[in-house]
Amino acid sequence: MKFTRITALLGLAQLTFHAGVFGTQKPFAKLSEEELEKIENALAGLESEGMAEELEKTKQSLSDAVTNLEVVKKNSEETAQAVEAALETAGLKEEAKESVVENIALLGEKCKEFGGSKNRHSVVENDGTENSENGLIGGFMNPEDEHNKLLQRVKK
Repeated sequence: MKFTRITALLGLAQLTFHAGVFGTQKPFAKLSEEELEKIENALAGLESEGMAEELEKTKQSLSDAVTNLEVVKKNSEETAQAVEAALETAGLKEEAKESVVENIALLGEKCKEFGGSKNRHSVVENDGTENSENGLIGGFMNPEDEHNKLLQRVKK
């Protein structure tokens, strides 16, 4: 049987098709106004349910997109502020470029320049031992103590 859903919707056992008197027309079904209203209401219900679900999905997608956009904007602003602070620390505020990418490249060039520089800080020579003060070795051992003299004699 054709059109089972429409038949079930209208509560009919079957749809009756009519044709012209001489069979010159294609078969067609006659529906009363009441039956047409049932079909219309069923379609409207399906349409509104589907549209409501689709609308909710779209609203959620939009909300997620707005949230993601806000996060990206915040991260972008924080990155720009960090790059500005780095430029100021490196003394490159006057040479700053228009975009963050150009400023990062400028900082990279400055780092490369510092890395290749032979101008280094002087490092104090330290062999890890303390200078003897008051004749003490290592700051605490007095070689003039009797027990230390004994050790010196035993070593010889």
